[in-house]
Amino acid sequence: RSYSDEGIDVRNPLSHSQSRRPIWLTIAAVAVLVAGACTKETITYRDRAPFNPPPDSVNGFLGYFDVSTKQTTCGNCHVGVQATWVNTKHAHAWEDLQASGHASASCEGCHSVDQNGNFLVDTAGYLLTPDSAYQDVQCENCHGPGLKHVEDPDATQPLASIQVDTGLTNGCGECHSGAHDPCVEQWKQSAHGSGPGFAHAATNPSCAPCHEGKTALVAKFDENANYIEKGDSAPIRIVCAVCHNPHGSPYPHQLRAPISEPTTDNLCVRCHSRTGTPPWSPGSPTSTARGAHGAQGLLVIGQNVGWIPPNFQYDTNLIVSSHGTSANPQLCATCHVAQTTVTDKITGAFKFQSVGHLFAAVPCTDSAGLPTTDETCTIDQRDFSACATSGCHGTAGAARAAFITIQTALDAQLDQIWADNNGNGVIDPYPTDGGILPQMVARGTAADSAALDFSNTTVTAAKGTLWNAALAATNDRQYFLSGRVFGIQFSTHMASGNGVHNPFLLQALLAASIQSLNTSYGPFPVPPNPATMRVTATPPPGVHLVNGSTP
Repeated sequence: RSYSDEGIDVRNPLSHSQSRRPIWLTIAAVAVLVAGACTKETITYRDRAPFNPPPDSVNGFLGYFDVSTKQTTCGNCHVGVQATWVNTKHAHAWEDLQASGHASASCEGCHSVDQNGNFLVDTAGYLLTPDSAYQDVQCENCHGPGLKHVEDPDATQPLASIQVDTGLTNGCGECHSGAHDPCVEQWKQSAHGSGPGFAHAATNPSCAPCHEGKTALVAKFDENANYIEKGDSAPIRIVCAVCHNPHGSPYPHQLRAPISEPTTDNLCVRCHSRTGTPPWSPGSPTSTARGAHGAQGLLVIGQNVGWIPPNFQYDTNLIVSSHGTSANPQLCATCHVAQTTVTDKITGAFKFQSVGHLFAAVPCTDSAGLPTTDETCTIDQRDFSACATSGCHGTAGAARAAFITIQTALDAQLDQIWADNNGNGVIDPYPTDGGILPQMVARGTAADSAALDFSNTTVTAAKGTLWNAALAATNDRQYFLSGRVFGIQFSTHMASGNGVHNPFLLQALLAASIQSLNTSYGPFPVPPNPATMRVTATPPPGVHLVNGSTP
Protein backbone atom coordinates (compact mmCIF):
# COMPACT_ATOMS: atom_id res chain seq x y z
CA ARG A 1 0.00 0.00 0.00
CA SER A 2 1.08 3.59 -0.57
CA TYR A 3 1.00 5.95 2.36
CA SER A 4 2.17 8.97 0.32
CA ASP A 5 -1.29 10.48 0.33
CA GLU A 6 -1.07 10.67 4.13
CA GLY A 7 2.26 12.50 3.99
CA ILE A 8 4.17 9.75 5.78
CA ASP A 9 7.78 9.07 4.96
CA VAL A 10 8.34 5.57 6.19
CA ARG A 11 12.06 6.13 6.25
CA ASN A 12 11.64 9.15 8.49
CA PRO A 13 8.08 9.17 9.76
CA LEU A 14 8.56 12.30 11.82
CA SER A 15 9.62 14.42 8.82
CA HIS A 16 6.08 15.23 7.74
CA SER A 17 3.97 17.93 9.22
CA GLN A 18 3.16 17.15 12.87
CA SER A 19 0.00 19.16 12.54
CA ARG A 20 -1.75 16.49 10.56
CA ARG A 21 -2.00 13.89 13.41
CA PRO A 22 -0.82 13.33 16.98
CA ILE A 23 2.65 11.89 17.33
CA TRP A 24 1.40 8.77 19.15
CA LEU A 25 -0.86 7.90 16.26
CA THR A 26 1.99 8.39 13.82
CA ILE A 27 4.21 6.01 15.78
CA ALA A 28 1.46 3.41 15.96
CA ALA A 29 0.91 3.60 12.23
CA VAL A 30 4.58 3.09 11.56
CA ALA A 31 4.70 0.09 13.86
CA VAL A 32 1.88 -1.52 11.94
CA LEU A 33 3.52 -0.72 8.61
CA VAL A 34 6.90 -2.11 9.61
CA ALA A 35 5.41 -5.27 11.06
CA GLY A 36 3.35 -5.80 7.96
CA ALA A 37 6.28 -5.17 5.70
CA CYS A 38 8.50 -7.78 7.36
CA THR A 39 6.19 -10.78 7.61
CA LYS A 40 2.94 -12.08 6.28
CA GLU A 41 1.17 -14.53 8.59
CA THR A 42 -2.08 -16.36 8.09
CA ILE A 43 -3.90 -17.56 11.26
CA THR A 44 -6.45 -20.31 10.82
CA TYR A 45 -8.95 -21.07 13.60
CA ARG A 46 -10.64 -24.41 13.88
CA ASP A 47 -13.54 -25.24 16.17
CA ARG A 48 -13.43 -28.49 18.14
CA ALA A 49 -16.44 -30.01 19.82
CA PRO A 50 -16.28 -30.10 23.64
CA PHE A 51 -16.79 -33.86 23.52
CA ASN A 52 -15.72 -36.83 21.46
CA PRO A 53 -18.16 -39.27 19.89
CA PRO A 54 -18.98 -41.79 22.62
CA PRO A 55 -17.45 -45.24 22.04
CA ASP A 56 -20.62 -46.72 23.53
CA SER A 57 -23.03 -44.87 21.27
CA VAL A 58 -25.96 -46.98 22.45
CA ASN A 59 -25.89 -45.65 26.01
CA GLY A 60 -24.06 -42.35 25.48
CA PHE A 61 -21.20 -42.66 27.96
CA LEU A 62 -18.57 -40.06 27.07
CA GLY A 63 -15.72 -41.05 29.37
CA TYR A 64 -12.34 -39.42 28.98
CA PHE A 65 -11.88 -36.49 26.61
CA ASP A 66 -8.13 -37.09 26.80
CA VAL A 67 -7.05 -40.42 28.25
CA SER A 68 -3.37 -39.48 28.63
CA THR A 69 -4.10 -36.51 30.93
CA LYS A 70 -7.15 -38.03 32.64
CA GLN A 71 -9.23 -35.11 31.42
CA THR A 72 -12.84 -36.19 31.62
CA THR A 73 -15.34 -34.84 29.14
CA CYS A 74 -17.40 -33.52 32.04
CA GLY A 75 -14.30 -31.77 33.35
CA ASN A 76 -14.09 -29.61 30.23
CA CYS A 77 -16.83 -27.51 31.81
CA HIS A 78 -16.80 -28.58 35.47
CA VAL A 79 -13.20 -27.54 35.97
CA GLY A 80 -13.23 -27.40 39.78
CA VAL A 81 -14.65 -30.89 40.14
CA GLN A 82 -12.14 -32.23 37.61
CA ALA A 83 -9.27 -30.70 39.60
CA THR A 84 -10.27 -32.46 42.84
CA TRP A 85 -11.44 -35.73 41.30
CA VAL A 86 -8.16 -36.35 39.47
CA ASN A 87 -6.42 -36.74 42.85
CA THR A 88 -8.80 -39.40 44.15
CA LYS A 89 -8.35 -43.18 44.11
CA HIS A 90 -11.28 -43.33 41.70
CA ALA A 91 -9.13 -41.54 39.11
CA HIS A 92 -6.52 -44.30 39.39
CA ALA A 93 -8.86 -47.26 39.77
CA TRP A 94 -7.86 -48.93 36.50
CA GLU A 95 -4.10 -48.71 36.88
CA ASP A 96 -4.36 -49.78 40.54
CA LEU A 97 -6.25 -52.87 39.43
CA GLN A 98 -3.64 -53.73 36.83
CA ALA A 99 -0.85 -53.26 39.38
CA SER A 100 -2.59 -55.34 42.04
CA GLY A 101 -1.41 -58.67 40.69
CA HIS A 102 -4.90 -60.15 40.64
CA ALA A 103 -6.63 -58.24 37.85
CA SER A 104 -9.37 -60.15 36.09
CA ALA A 105 -12.37 -59.46 33.90
CA SER A 106 -14.65 -59.89 36.92
CA CYS A 107 -13.02 -56.84 38.54
CA GLU A 108 -13.32 -54.48 35.60
CA GLY A 109 -16.92 -53.49 36.23
CA CYS A 110 -15.94 -51.60 39.39
CA HIS A 111 -12.81 -50.05 37.90
CA SER A 112 -14.33 -48.51 34.77
CA VAL A 113 -17.25 -46.47 33.47
CA ASP A 114 -20.27 -48.71 32.99
CA GLN A 115 -23.72 -49.38 34.45
CA ASN A 116 -22.43 -49.78 38.02
CA GLY A 117 -23.22 -46.83 40.29
CA ASN A 118 -25.93 -45.25 38.14
CA PHE A 119 -29.46 -46.08 37.09
CA LEU A 120 -28.60 -48.19 34.03
CA VAL A 121 -29.11 -51.90 34.55
CA ASP A 122 -28.07 -53.36 31.17
CA THR A 123 -24.44 -53.86 30.21
CA ALA A 124 -22.93 -50.55 29.16
CA GLY A 125 -19.74 -48.52 28.93
CA TYR A 126 -16.49 -50.45 29.19
CA LEU A 127 -18.25 -53.76 29.73
CA LEU A 128 -20.02 -53.28 26.38
CA THR A 129 -17.31 -51.37 24.51
CA PRO A 130 -13.88 -51.89 26.15
CA ASP A 131 -12.38 -48.57 25.14
CA SER A 132 -9.62 -46.84 27.17
CA ALA A 133 -11.84 -43.76 27.40
CA TYR A 134 -13.88 -45.70 29.95
CA GLN A 135 -11.07 -46.73 32.27
CA ASP A 136 -11.18 -45.52 35.91
CA VAL A 137 -14.20 -44.49 37.96
CA GLN A 138 -15.32 -41.22 36.40
CA CYS A 139 -18.17 -38.74 36.75
CA GLU A 140 -20.60 -40.84 34.71
CA ASN A 141 -20.29 -43.81 37.05
CA CYS A 142 -22.53 -41.93 39.48
CA HIS A 143 -24.24 -39.37 37.26
CA GLY A 144 -25.03 -41.70 34.37
CA PRO A 145 -24.42 -41.16 30.62
CA GLY A 146 -23.54 -37.56 29.77
CA LEU A 147 -24.19 -37.36 26.02
CA LYS A 148 -27.66 -35.80 26.25
CA HIS A 149 -26.41 -33.27 28.79
CA VAL A 150 -23.55 -31.99 26.63
CA GLU A 151 -25.82 -31.86 23.59
CA ASP A 152 -28.34 -29.69 25.48
CA PRO A 153 -27.16 -28.77 29.00
CA ASP A 154 -30.35 -26.94 29.94
CA ALA A 155 -32.65 -29.78 28.94
CA THR A 156 -30.94 -32.59 30.87
CA GLN A 157 -29.41 -32.46 34.35
CA PRO A 158 -27.85 -35.84 35.20
CA LEU A 159 -27.88 -35.59 38.99
CA ALA A 160 -26.47 -38.47 41.01
CA SER A 161 -28.30 -40.30 43.78
CA ILE A 162 -26.91 -40.49 47.32
CA GLN A 163 -29.31 -43.23 48.40
CA VAL A 164 -27.57 -46.38 49.60
CA ASP A 165 -28.74 -49.88 50.44
CA THR A 166 -27.80 -53.48 49.84
CA GLY A 167 -29.27 -54.79 46.61
CA LEU A 168 -29.80 -51.29 45.21
CA THR A 169 -29.11 -51.03 41.47
CA ASN A 170 -27.44 -47.65 41.78
CA GLY A 171 -25.15 -45.85 44.19
CA CYS A 172 -21.93 -46.64 46.05
CA GLY A 173 -23.10 -50.10 47.08
CA GLU A 174 -22.97 -51.53 43.58
CA CYS A 175 -19.19 -51.62 43.90
CA HIS A 176 -18.40 -51.10 47.57
CA SER A 177 -19.86 -54.43 48.61
CA GLY A 178 -18.93 -58.09 48.82
CA ALA A 179 -16.30 -59.93 50.82
CA HIS A 180 -13.44 -57.65 49.69
CA ASP A 181 -15.13 -54.28 50.25
CA PRO A 182 -18.31 -54.74 52.32
CA CYS A 183 -18.83 -51.05 53.08
CA VAL A 184 -22.56 -51.03 52.43
CA GLU A 185 -23.31 -54.36 54.11
CA GLN A 186 -21.53 -53.27 57.28
CA TRP A 187 -22.92 -49.73 57.13
CA LYS A 188 -26.47 -51.06 56.96
CA GLN A 189 -25.98 -52.98 60.21
CA SER A 190 -24.45 -49.95 61.95
CA ALA A 191 -26.19 -47.16 63.84
CA HIS A 192 -25.56 -44.90 60.84
CA GLY A 193 -27.40 -47.27 58.54
CA SER A 194 -30.16 -48.60 60.78
CA GLY A 195 -29.88 -46.71 64.03
CA PRO A 196 -32.56 -46.98 66.70
CA GLY A 197 -35.14 -44.24 66.74
CA PHE A 198 -34.33 -43.10 63.20
CA ALA A 199 -37.98 -42.56 62.23
CA HIS A 200 -38.51 -40.14 65.12
CA ALA A 201 -35.12 -38.44 65.15
CA ALA A 202 -34.93 -37.90 61.39
CA THR A 203 -38.20 -35.99 61.32
CA ASN A 204 -37.48 -33.95 64.45
CA PRO A 205 -35.95 -30.59 63.37
CA SER A 206 -33.65 -30.50 66.40
CA CYS A 207 -32.38 -34.04 65.77
CA ALA A 208 -32.23 -34.10 61.97
CA PRO A 209 -28.83 -32.37 61.59
CA CYS A 210 -27.17 -35.49 62.98
CA HIS A 211 -29.77 -38.20 62.32
CA GLU A 212 -31.05 -37.48 58.80
CA GLY A 213 -28.70 -37.70 55.84
CA LYS A 214 -29.80 -34.74 53.73
CA THR A 215 -30.01 -32.38 56.68
CA ALA A 216 -26.66 -33.56 58.05
CA LEU A 217 -25.00 -32.99 54.68
CA VAL A 218 -26.19 -29.40 54.57
CA ALA A 219 -25.78 -28.57 58.26
CA LYS A 220 -22.40 -30.16 58.85
CA PHE A 221 -20.54 -30.26 55.55
CA ASP A 222 -21.87 -28.89 52.25
CA GLU A 223 -24.88 -26.62 51.98
CA ASN A 224 -24.53 -26.47 48.17
CA ALA A 225 -24.51 -30.21 47.49
CA ASN A 226 -26.94 -31.18 44.73
CA TYR A 227 -28.38 -34.64 44.13
CA ILE A 228 -31.60 -36.37 43.12
CA GLU A 229 -33.07 -36.75 46.60
CA LYS A 230 -32.40 -33.17 47.65
CA GLY A 231 -35.97 -31.99 47.20
CA ASP A 232 -37.63 -35.10 48.58
CA SER A 233 -39.49 -34.99 51.87
CA ALA A 234 -38.63 -38.61 52.69
CA PRO A 235 -35.79 -38.81 55.25
CA ILE A 236 -32.71 -40.87 54.50
CA ARG A 237 -30.09 -42.32 56.79
CA ILE A 238 -26.52 -41.17 57.30
CA VAL A 239 -25.36 -42.44 53.91
CA CYS A 240 -21.87 -42.59 52.38
CA ALA A 241 -22.03 -39.12 50.80
CA VAL A 242 -22.60 -37.47 54.18
CA CYS A 243 -19.08 -38.35 55.32
CA HIS A 244 -17.35 -38.94 51.95
CA ASN A 245 -17.15 -36.36 49.16
CA PRO A 246 -17.60 -38.21 45.84
CA HIS A 247 -15.81 -35.40 44.00
CA GLY A 248 -12.70 -35.60 46.16
CA SER A 249 -11.25 -33.82 49.16
CA PRO A 250 -7.88 -33.02 50.76
CA TYR A 251 -8.51 -35.63 53.44
CA PRO A 252 -7.95 -39.42 53.35
CA HIS A 253 -10.66 -41.60 51.81
CA GLN A 254 -12.34 -38.52 50.32
CA LEU A 255 -13.69 -37.59 53.75
CA ARG A 256 -15.45 -34.26 54.06
CA ALA A 257 -13.55 -33.21 57.19
CA PRO A 258 -10.36 -34.22 59.00
CA ILE A 259 -10.30 -37.19 61.34
CA SER A 260 -6.99 -36.26 62.96
CA GLU A 261 -7.97 -32.89 64.41
CA PRO A 262 -8.80 -33.01 68.17
CA THR A 263 -11.50 -30.32 67.96
CA THR A 264 -15.19 -30.10 67.14
CA ASP A 265 -14.17 -29.71 63.47
CA ASN A 266 -13.25 -33.39 63.48
CA LEU A 267 -15.45 -35.40 61.10
CA CYS A 268 -16.92 -37.60 63.85
CA VAL A 269 -17.01 -34.98 66.59
CA ARG A 270 -19.13 -32.65 64.47
CA CYS A 271 -22.11 -34.76 65.44
CA HIS A 272 -20.84 -36.61 68.49
CA SER A 273 -20.75 -33.43 70.53
CA ARG A 274 -24.37 -32.41 70.92
CA THR A 275 -24.63 -31.85 74.70
CA GLY A 276 -21.81 -32.33 77.18
CA THR A 277 -22.60 -30.16 80.16
CA PRO A 278 -25.56 -29.00 82.28
CA PRO A 279 -27.50 -26.89 83.12
CA TRP A 280 -30.63 -27.98 81.39
CA SER A 281 -31.79 -24.70 79.95
CA PRO A 282 -35.51 -23.94 79.47
CA GLY A 283 -36.56 -24.34 75.87
CA SER A 284 -33.62 -26.59 75.04
CA PRO A 285 -34.23 -29.41 72.53
CA THR A 286 -33.70 -31.97 75.30
CA SER A 287 -35.85 -32.40 78.38
CA THR A 288 -34.71 -31.43 81.87
CA ALA A 289 -34.33 -35.13 82.66
CA ARG A 290 -31.93 -35.87 79.82
CA GLY A 291 -28.23 -36.00 80.48
CA ALA A 292 -25.33 -35.71 78.06
CA HIS A 293 -26.28 -36.36 74.43
CA GLY A 294 -23.84 -37.40 71.75
CA ALA A 295 -20.96 -36.53 74.06
CA GLN A 296 -18.55 -39.24 72.89
CA GLY A 297 -16.42 -36.85 70.87
CA LEU A 298 -16.33 -34.26 73.63
CA LEU A 299 -14.97 -36.88 76.02
CA VAL A 300 -12.29 -37.96 73.58
CA ILE A 301 -11.00 -34.42 73.06
CA GLY A 302 -11.67 -33.45 76.70
CA GLN A 303 -13.66 -30.37 75.83
CA ASN A 304 -16.74 -28.83 77.44
CA VAL A 305 -18.00 -32.04 78.98
CA GLY A 306 -19.22 -33.13 82.42
CA TRP A 307 -20.67 -31.43 85.49
CA ILE A 308 -17.73 -29.80 87.26
CA PRO A 309 -18.19 -30.16 91.04
CA PRO A 310 -17.15 -27.31 93.35
CA ASN A 311 -13.43 -27.25 94.11
CA PHE A 312 -12.68 -29.71 91.29
CA GLN A 313 -8.93 -30.12 91.51
CA TYR A 314 -8.07 -30.63 87.85
CA ASP A 315 -7.88 -28.21 84.95
CA THR A 316 -10.49 -29.89 82.76
CA ASN A 317 -8.97 -28.47 79.58
CA LEU A 318 -5.87 -30.58 80.26
CA ILE A 319 -7.50 -33.91 81.09
CA VAL A 320 -7.33 -35.59 77.73
CA SER A 321 -6.98 -39.30 77.17
CA SER A 322 -4.18 -40.54 74.95
CA HIS A 323 -7.00 -41.60 72.62
CA GLY A 324 -7.59 -37.91 71.90
CA THR A 325 -4.04 -36.65 71.39
CA SER A 326 -1.29 -36.81 68.79
CA ALA A 327 -0.42 -40.26 70.18
CA ASN A 328 -3.56 -41.42 68.37
CA PRO A 329 -3.48 -39.54 65.04
CA GLN A 330 -6.82 -40.82 63.74
CA LEU A 331 -8.74 -40.33 67.03
CA CYS A 332 -12.21 -41.94 66.76
CA ALA A 333 -11.47 -43.65 63.44
CA THR A 334 -8.49 -45.56 64.85
CA CYS A 335 -10.77 -47.91 66.76
CA HIS A 336 -14.18 -47.37 65.20
CA VAL A 337 -13.19 -47.71 61.52
CA ALA A 338 -10.46 -50.32 61.78
CA GLN A 339 -9.86 -52.68 58.88
CA THR A 340 -9.18 -56.31 59.66
CA THR A 341 -8.67 -59.30 57.41
CA VAL A 342 -10.49 -62.47 58.43
CA THR A 343 -8.97 -65.75 57.26
CA ASP A 344 -10.07 -69.35 57.53
CA LYS A 345 -9.07 -70.73 60.92
CA ILE A 346 -7.88 -74.01 59.39
CA THR A 347 -6.52 -73.22 55.93
CA GLY A 348 -5.58 -69.58 56.44
CA ALA A 349 -7.32 -68.66 53.18
CA PHE A 350 -8.91 -65.24 52.82
CA LYS A 351 -12.55 -65.04 53.92
CA PHE A 352 -13.55 -61.45 54.57
CA GLN A 353 -12.08 -57.96 54.63
CA SER A 354 -13.81 -55.97 57.36
CA VAL A 355 -13.70 -52.29 56.45
CA GLY A 356 -14.81 -51.09 59.86
CA HIS A 357 -18.17 -49.71 58.77
CA LEU A 358 -19.97 -51.38 61.64
CA PHE A 359 -18.23 -48.54 63.54
CA ALA A 360 -17.77 -50.92 66.48
CA ALA A 361 -14.44 -50.45 68.26
CA VAL A 362 -14.26 -53.91 69.86
CA PRO A 363 -16.96 -55.90 68.09
CA CYS A 364 -18.26 -59.31 69.04
CA THR A 365 -17.29 -61.95 66.49
CA ASP A 366 -19.11 -65.03 65.25
CA SER A 367 -17.79 -68.58 65.09
CA ALA A 368 -15.93 -67.80 61.87
CA GLY A 369 -14.28 -64.72 63.33
CA LEU A 370 -16.39 -62.17 61.44
CA PRO A 371 -17.36 -59.00 63.35
CA THR A 372 -21.03 -58.66 64.26
CA THR A 373 -23.36 -56.12 65.84
CA ASP A 374 -24.12 -58.44 68.75
CA GLU A 375 -23.61 -56.73 72.12
CA THR A 376 -24.24 -59.73 74.36
CA CYS A 377 -20.88 -61.46 74.06
CA THR A 378 -18.29 -61.53 76.82
CA ILE A 379 -15.10 -59.50 76.87
CA ASP A 380 -13.13 -62.57 75.77
CA GLN A 381 -15.30 -62.86 72.65
CA ARG A 382 -14.63 -59.30 71.51
CA ASP A 383 -12.03 -58.43 68.90
CA PHE A 384 -9.40 -56.01 70.25
CA SER A 385 -7.15 -56.17 67.19
CA ALA A 386 -7.84 -52.53 66.26
CA CYS A 387 -6.23 -51.44 69.53
CA ALA A 388 -3.08 -53.35 68.68
CA THR A 389 -2.76 -52.39 65.01
CA SER A 390 -3.13 -48.70 65.87
CA GLY A 391 0.29 -48.70 67.51
CA CYS A 392 -1.02 -47.88 71.00
CA HIS A 393 -1.17 -51.35 72.56
CA GLY A 394 1.36 -54.06 71.91
CA THR A 395 -1.15 -56.85 71.56
CA ALA A 396 -4.90 -57.37 71.51
CA GLY A 397 -4.55 -59.13 74.85
CA ALA A 398 -2.84 -56.11 76.42
CA ALA A 399 -5.61 -53.85 75.13
CA ARG A 400 -8.25 -56.19 76.57
CA ALA A 401 -6.54 -56.13 79.96
CA ALA A 402 -6.42 -52.31 79.96
CA PHE A 403 -10.08 -52.20 78.99
CA ILE A 404 -11.05 -54.46 81.91
CA THR A 405 -9.00 -52.37 84.33
CA ILE A 406 -10.68 -49.14 83.29
CA GLN A 407 -14.20 -50.57 83.34
CA THR A 408 -13.69 -52.19 86.74
CA ALA A 409 -12.46 -48.91 88.24
CA LEU A 410 -15.44 -46.97 86.89
CA ASP A 411 -17.91 -49.63 88.06
CA ALA A 412 -16.54 -49.37 91.61
CA GLN A 413 -17.03 -45.60 91.60
CA LEU A 414 -20.50 -45.83 90.07
CA ASP A 415 -21.56 -48.29 92.78
CA GLN A 416 -20.79 -45.65 95.40
CA ILE A 417 -23.36 -43.41 93.73
CA TRP A 418 -26.07 -46.00 93.03
CA ALA A 419 -26.10 -49.77 92.85
CA ASP A 420 -29.38 -51.04 91.36
CA ASN A 421 -29.42 -54.22 93.39
CA ASN A 422 -32.90 -55.34 92.35
CA GLY A 423 -32.43 -54.41 88.69
CA ASN A 424 -35.66 -52.43 88.30
CA GLY A 425 -34.08 -49.19 87.04
CA VAL A 426 -35.46 -47.21 90.00
CA ILE A 427 -33.34 -45.55 92.68
CA ASP A 428 -35.00 -47.39 95.56
CA PRO A 429 -34.43 -46.51 99.23
CA TYR A 430 -31.36 -47.94 100.91
CA PRO A 431 -30.77 -50.82 101.72
CA THR A 432 -32.81 -52.16 98.77
CA ASP A 433 -30.34 -50.33 96.54
CA GLY A 434 -26.81 -49.38 97.51
CA GLY A 435 -24.95 -46.09 97.29
CA ILE A 436 -25.37 -42.50 98.38
CA LEU A 437 -28.40 -41.59 96.27
CA PRO A 438 -30.51 -44.48 97.66
CA GLN A 439 -29.62 -43.21 101.16
CA MET A 440 -31.00 -39.78 100.18
CA VAL A 441 -34.17 -41.45 98.86
CA ALA A 442 -34.52 -43.38 102.11
CA ARG A 443 -34.17 -40.19 104.11
CA GLY A 444 -36.82 -38.60 101.88
CA THR A 445 -36.71 -35.03 103.15
CA ALA A 446 -38.03 -32.10 101.17
CA ALA A 447 -34.43 -31.07 100.54
CA ASP A 448 -33.59 -34.52 99.20
CA SER A 449 -36.61 -34.48 96.88
CA ALA A 450 -35.69 -31.01 95.62
CA ALA A 451 -32.08 -32.07 95.02
CA LEU A 452 -33.24 -34.93 92.77
CA ASP A 453 -36.09 -33.11 91.03
CA PHE A 454 -35.52 -33.49 87.29
CA SER A 455 -38.68 -31.57 86.44
CA ASN A 456 -36.89 -28.23 86.79
CA THR A 457 -33.71 -26.65 85.44
CA THR A 458 -32.01 -26.14 88.79
CA VAL A 459 -28.55 -27.70 88.89
CA THR A 460 -27.81 -29.48 92.17
CA ALA A 461 -24.94 -31.65 93.32
CA ALA A 462 -27.23 -34.71 93.21
CA LYS A 463 -28.40 -34.06 89.64
CA GLY A 464 -24.88 -33.12 88.56
CA THR A 465 -23.57 -36.37 90.01
CA LEU A 466 -26.16 -38.35 88.07
CA TRP A 467 -25.13 -36.43 84.95
CA ASN A 468 -21.51 -37.52 85.44
CA ALA A 469 -22.54 -41.06 86.33
CA ALA A 470 -24.57 -41.35 83.13
CA LEU A 471 -21.64 -39.88 81.21
CA ALA A 472 -19.39 -42.61 82.66
CA ALA A 473 -21.91 -45.48 82.51
CA THR A 474 -20.47 -48.80 81.35
CA ASN A 475 -22.11 -51.86 79.82
CA ASP A 476 -22.27 -53.31 83.34
CA ARG A 477 -24.02 -50.24 84.78
CA GLN A 478 -26.46 -49.32 82.01
CA TYR A 479 -29.21 -48.43 84.47
CA PHE A 480 -27.57 -45.01 84.76
CA LEU A 481 -28.63 -44.41 81.15
CA SER A 482 -32.33 -44.72 81.93
CA GLY A 483 -33.84 -44.70 85.41
CA ARG A 484 -36.35 -43.18 87.77
CA VAL A 485 -36.05 -41.31 91.03
CA PHE A 486 -38.95 -39.96 93.09
CA GLY A 487 -41.22 -40.96 90.17
CA ILE A 488 -39.38 -38.86 87.55
CA GLN A 489 -37.62 -40.44 84.57
CA PHE A 490 -34.07 -39.47 83.60
CA SER A 491 -32.19 -40.72 80.54
CA THR A 492 -29.15 -40.23 78.36
CA HIS A 493 -27.10 -41.95 75.67
CA MET A 494 -24.01 -43.99 76.42
CA ALA A 495 -20.90 -41.89 75.91
CA SER A 496 -18.00 -43.37 77.84
CA GLY A 497 -17.06 -46.26 75.59
CA ASN A 498 -16.80 -48.24 78.83
CA GLY A 499 -14.40 -45.57 80.00
CA VAL A 500 -12.05 -45.79 77.04
CA HIS A 501 -13.05 -42.41 75.61
CA ASN A 502 -11.39 -40.61 78.54
CA PRO A 503 -10.70 -42.69 81.67
CA PHE A 504 -8.72 -39.93 83.41
CA LEU A 505 -11.43 -37.30 83.19
CA LEU A 506 -14.27 -39.73 84.00
CA GLN A 507 -12.59 -41.07 87.12
CA ALA A 508 -11.74 -37.56 88.28
CA LEU A 509 -15.34 -36.38 87.73
CA LEU A 510 -16.81 -39.33 89.63
CA ALA A 511 -14.40 -38.97 92.54
CA ALA A 512 -15.20 -35.26 92.87
CA SER A 513 -18.94 -35.95 92.51
CA ILE A 514 -18.91 -38.46 95.35
CA GLN A 515 -17.11 -35.95 97.55
CA SER A 516 -19.63 -33.27 96.57
CA LEU A 517 -22.56 -35.49 97.58
CA ASN A 518 -21.05 -35.95 101.03
CA THR A 519 -20.27 -32.26 101.38
CA SER A 520 -23.71 -31.14 100.21
CA TYR A 521 -26.00 -33.72 101.81
CA GLY A 522 -23.95 -35.88 104.18
CA PRO A 523 -22.66 -37.35 106.27
CA PHE A 524 -24.34 -40.64 105.41
CA PRO A 525 -24.66 -43.71 107.60
CA VAL A 526 -22.80 -45.82 105.02
CA PRO A 527 -19.73 -43.89 103.86
CA PRO A 528 -18.37 -44.42 100.37
CA ASN A 529 -15.28 -46.50 99.84
CA PRO A 530 -12.30 -44.09 99.97
CA ALA A 531 -10.47 -46.23 97.41
CA THR A 532 -12.99 -45.18 94.76
CA MET A 533 -12.62 -41.47 95.46
CA ARG A 534 -9.41 -40.96 93.57
CA VAL A 535 -8.15 -41.22 90.00
CA THR A 536 -6.78 -44.75 89.78
CA ALA A 537 -5.33 -44.49 86.28
CA THR A 538 -2.04 -42.73 85.58
CA PRO A 539 -2.83 -39.32 84.06
CA PRO A 540 -1.17 -38.61 80.72
CA PRO A 541 1.82 -36.25 80.50
CA GLY A 542 0.93 -32.58 80.66
CA VAL A 543 -2.10 -32.86 82.95
CA HIS A 544 -2.04 -30.29 85.73
CA LEU A 545 -4.01 -29.40 88.79
CA VAL A 546 -5.88 -26.10 88.80
CA ASN A 547 -3.11 -24.56 90.90
CA GLY A 548 -0.54 -25.55 88.31
CA SER A 549 1.13 -28.45 90.10
CA THR A 550 1.33 -31.94 88.69
CA PRO A 551 -1.11 -34.55 90.06
